[in-house]
Amino acid sequence: MDERILIIDDEPLVLDTIQKALGRQGYTTVAVKDVRSYMNALQTGRFDLAIMDMHLPDTSSSELARMTKDSSPKIKFLFISGALTPPGVKNFIQKPFRIEALRKLVREILDDPERA
Repeated sequence: MDERILIIDDEPLVLDTIQKALGRQGYTTVAVKDVRSYMNALQTGRFDLAIMDMHLPDTSSSELARMTKDSSPKIKFLFISGALTPPGVKNFIQKPFRIEALRKLVREILDDPERA
């Protein structure tokens, strides 16, 4: 499996959990805790999926998603948050989530050419 996933969350435990759960499934993962590290990772590598906390201290998730699409037009997104699903947001999982539910959703997003 050569699918690459970029994860951004300001909670170290969440980052570590997601990275380990998806790494054990064979995905290549890069986990970062801030916007600067996220943008640096985008510049140095190709990613198929970005898993993004919706409530980051440095910027809004919608602005970060827009910047991501500018540099990586084919990337897909999975948004995570402890809040309820915001209206209009696709590909969302609420914290706390089950690891199996996360793995299943990641696979569905990556396999579906219509999901962005």
